[in-house]
Amino acid sequence: MNSLQDRIISVFIDKQARALKNTEVSTELVKQGIPCNAEDVRRLTQSLSPALFQLILNADRTTTILVEPKVNYFFIVV
Repeated sequence: MNSLQDRIISVFIDKQARALKNTEVSTELVKQGIPCNAEDVRRLTQSLSPALFQLILNADRTTTILVEPKVNYFFIVV
């Protein structure tokens, strides 16, 4: 995993969380030695929304990130 996107996803997996604030994700990434701030996390997850993440803006100016992938199901009728 070398892209920031992969690292963000790994934070959710490691914490076994479906929702985290962008500040929590950036703190975890910095602990791993990955230079990243909360705005970087928000911007990247927003670019991947709604395919992978849903974002909720909070009153404290943070963003709650929900892992909520959109899955398209295709049915083949024979």
